Amino acid sequence: MSHMIFSDTLILLRPDYLPSSHKVNESKDKLTTVINLLRQALAETSQQRAFTTINLALDILGPVEVIETGETLPTNTSLKTWQIEDFDQFFGLKHVQARDPAECLVASILTAYRAWLELNRCTSHESAKLDVESQKNGFKSCVSLLVRVFNLDLEEKL
Repeated sequence: MSHMIFSDTLILLRPDYLPSSHKVNESKDKLTTVINLLRQALAETSQQRAFTTINLALDILGPVEVIETGETLPTNTSLKTWQIEDFDQFFGLKHVQARDPAECLVASILTAYRAWLELNRCTSHESAKLDVESQKNGFKSCVSLLVRVFNLDLEEKL
């Protein structure tokens, strides 16, 4: 079944569909714009401005067309299928195939970063805020990986 997933759901490509390299054609300009906005959001010191920038990036990217396979992949653990499905449902995850894997991967990172911003904004525990830079560096690594996999020529490094 094919349908559109909007940014409220974290969509993850199935591991067996993760590309090691991917030629981006039609959507290259859009992806470059969106990834640059993500980079801008990661550089922001204001969480509100970062949140606004991420929402703009998601608006530009638009909904991503995905294909639900309806099957749950094994995890090489002792978890049963229903336990994996409960986990995915609890965290709002969908493992999918995508007509455009590049857009799916970018949407996943944008959605995850937006959720992280929301969680970080809502917490009052100082200990939770101590690792902000470390967590941001993880997102920056994801962006660098996407730039490499999609062979995007972005001028400045993160």
